[in-house]
Amino acid sequence: MLRIIAILFIVSIFIPLEFYVMVGSIRVETYRIVLGLALLYALFNLREVLQQADLVDILLLCLVGIVFASFWHNHGLQKAIESTGIFAIEVMGAFYLARLFITNPQRFYRVNQTFITVLALLTVFTLYEALNQHRILHEIAEKLTGNHALDPRLYTYHYIRADIMRATSLFEHPILYGTLLALFFPFALLLVLRFRTLSYVSKLVGIMFSMLLTLSSAPLLALIFQGFTAVLVKFWYNARQFWISLFFGGLAAALLIEASSNRGFFGILISYLTFNPNTGYFRILQWEYTADDIRENLILGIAHHDWTRPYWMEWMGNSIDSFWLLLILQHGIFALVVLLLACLYAVFHALNLAHQHNDQFRWMVSAWILSFMSLILIGFTVDYFGKLQPMFFFMLGAISWAQYYPLWNRQAEELVSANDSTNNAPTNNLRNNDKT
Repeated sequence: MLRIIAILFIVSIFIPLEFYVMVGSIRVETYRIVLGLALLYALFNLREVLQQADLVDILLLCLVGIVFASFWHNHGLQKAIESTGIFAIEVMGAFYLARLFITNPQRFYRVNQTFITVLALLTVFTLYEALNQHRILHEIAEKLTGNHALDPRLYTYHYIRADIMRATSLFEHPILYGTLLALFFPFALLLVLRFRTLSYVSKLVGIMFSMLLTLSSAPLLALIFQGFTAVLVKFWYNARQFWISLFFGGLAAALLIEASSNRGFFGILISYLTFNPNTGYFRILQWEYTADDIRENLILGIAHHDWTRPYWMEWMGNSIDSFWLLLILQHGIFALVVLLLACLYAVFHALNLAHQHNDQFRWMVSAWILSFMSLILIGFTVDYFGKLQPMFFFMLGAISWAQYYPLWNRQAEELVSANDSTNNAPTNNLRNNDKT
């Protein structure tokens, strides 16, 4: 049953957003139905869930509780039940699907391999879409469903650069497509470095080419962060004190910049992390003009209320281009702290255990750390809306096997040693008898 749900989830990620139905005010897409089934499976197998539970589970449950309180405070009980239900499906459903299904490195390998294969195959459509300025996959989906779900601005000149249209493929926005490609890039790269086969090389090239055709800063920033994280992973075990000192030194420098600069630390960070100056300027404005909303609603946020801004910014829309900024704005400081703690705990717990894995599986743990750490970091400049939010939590749960697998390795080795000793015991006795 769980295998079928996992397969359906992977398929649903690649179903165009035009395939949906409205149930009242709720938009029902295939991936939400699948994740609803995954959450029901987790509830029916609560004992197994509790056996594997750790700090991440507790923090995610706290997050759902905080989100419920936020919606209830801002919109009333009915809205709280509806909106928190959708949120729980996308968060807990995706997390527990990965947690319960990906229980060993073999399944982790197969899931990642499936994603990079499909993404590589989409390169052909991505190339056609970008060069011919024709969003063919969305056009086909619109004809089949009658739904026009893609933002009309994606067809305008704003999304054409040097006669190349920023590719969306099957997804809602070039940023989402590019981020998903970047998410699986470390696995594809380490796969090539480890096995060096033509098939794996072609998949890596396809993924890289598609990332370029999104013409988005998000995947390129993800690759930069992954490069820095690779150095951290490589030297973490023998130099933890150095990295911890570097972290606190960087934190102190950030606080100093925040206090002394008129733009603040995040303003400077965002201005350099976006390759388009206009985009960077808009994101700085979002940080500046949401600050008063955050300050006045620090505990429970503003939920789905609109954030305040000058009248001349109304044309910019109400979107927020930062996953972490949107979280604290909508649901308060505790929601941000709880989720950041869960993510950082998962990353550094995997990092501390990476050296215990044998070389056959250690590279997969490293690939996950590179991917998820980049997700955490680019979340400051990208909002994980649509299918990317459940993918975020699916990846958070996808590494759970790593904390148990070193133990399984040791137990297996001890069992083999015990069996060898038992099998050799009669032989040793016979030799001793021969000597006597």
